[in-house]
Amino acid sequence: MLAHHVLFWLKDDATEAEVNIFHQALKDLESIAPSAFFHVGTPANIERDVIDASYSFSLFAAFETMDQFETYQKHPQHIEFLNGPNKLAKRVLIYDAD
Repeated sequence: MLAHHVLFWLKDDATEAEVNIFHQALKDLESIAPSAFFHVGTPANIERDVIDASYSFSLFAAFETMDQFETYQKHPQHIEFLNGPNKLAKRVLIYDAD
């Protein structure tokens, strides 16, 4: 299994409409994800010293196989996201674990 966790920090000048478009585009990626688990969220309202809640959105997907992950990465809709809505992000941080 491969766990794919992506954190996005949106640009400070992103409008509410752009934020909504970005959020929907993230959620739409689930339709192409041949994954065992897929979740899009925002920072939880939990305050602890060890929690970094500075990001705007989180995408977490768990893939059964590396082939499923590669299929997701190469899918035209994923590429479209990278070249479109993803441009609203000022920072992207990815953690992949197997």
